[in-house]
Amino acid sequence: MHALPLTPLPGDTARLSQLAGLAADLLVRAGLGCKAARAMADCLVFAQASGIESHGLMHLPAYINGLRRGALKARPNFMFEGERSAAATLDGDQAPGILAALAASDRAVALAKEAGVGAVAVRNSGHFGVASYFVHRMVAENQVGLVFSNASPSVAPRGGRKALFGTNPIAAGFPRVDGPPLVIDLASTLGSRARIRKAAAEREAIPADWALDAAGQPTTMPEAALQGSMQALGGPKGTLLCLLVELLCVSLSCGTIGAKVRPPQDSSSKAAGVSHLFLAFDPEGFGGAAALADKIAEIAAAIEAVDPVTEDLPVRLPGARAAAARDLAERKGILVSAALANALAKARDEAAAFAHLPIGA
Repeated sequence: MHALPLTPLPGDTARLSQLAGLAADLLVRAGLGCKAARAMADCLVFAQASGIESHGLMHLPAYINGLRRGALKARPNFMFEGERSAAATLDGDQAPGILAALAASDRAVALAKEAGVGAVAVRNSGHFGVASYFVHRMVAENQVGLVFSNASPSVAPRGGRKALFGTNPIAAGFPRVDGPPLVIDLASTLGSRARIRKAAAEREAIPADWALDAAGQPTTMPEAALQGSMQALGGPKGTLLCLLVELLCVSLSCGTIGAKVRPPQDSSSKAAGVSHLFLAFDPEGFGGAAALADKIAEIAAAIEAVDPVTEDLPVRLPGARAAAARDLAERKGILVSAALANALAKARDEAAAFAHLPIGA
């Protein structure tokens, strides 16, 4: 087996193609086929380039470790069940969530092109990275896309102490003819567990309204937050948003409830049990692509025409900041932080365990 690739050092500037190639090589070493490895690497680098470091290559060690432990399958057998004219369910067979999400979102688009709407629910999947990646793929097919996922427990129901729901992300994408798509991507909590883990690794404080400690008190310490629970978006009512995503993903897929979902950092060999839902809407099944484009352009123009509170913080369209970050990263590469260098080195060490050879042999 060929030698493991070297990982960049803190302060290096890495090209996106370099990072994608490194991630793909390590995933191949962990048992994935070349096509699947490139697809996963593309998703992780997309998040990294978008400025969403917490959902980018920082997750690579956990994915490779999951493959080594058997919690994730490198060669899953995807099974679509109960397929009708516009709906289907995918059993992810313990796949890395990115691969299951790619299969499901592609099928949702195919169904929408035939029926006007396509819906695919997924069970028995894993963590799928950044949700906006999949709506971008749907938008590239001139579809309106919606993505939901449940996650391991981190949010208590309203008035409760025990965490039952995950950060349960919601993403949506709307195509535009005169600019980058409008993309909404948010956790149903004020922060995300991944960003708190990143803050803990970098020994940084977190905002006081992100999380509660084990005693149910607000905390700025990421270590204490990881032992406690997340605060829902919008306060107590926000727990209903977490519940809505949970119901959509789990009830339609017949999947595992969030209280029993395992995080990607879990050290066991048991399946994560994550559930997702992908919805695609073909404009031709509604008012038509031209009408959709006109209305999205009208809404975008109205947003951009609003006077800002301060001139140095202009009103911004959703997804614009991430699109600008990707454009800059494409042109100039990514400055490797200490946290990213550490994650890549750790992923290399995890991949070495598959080889039964010393690194560089």
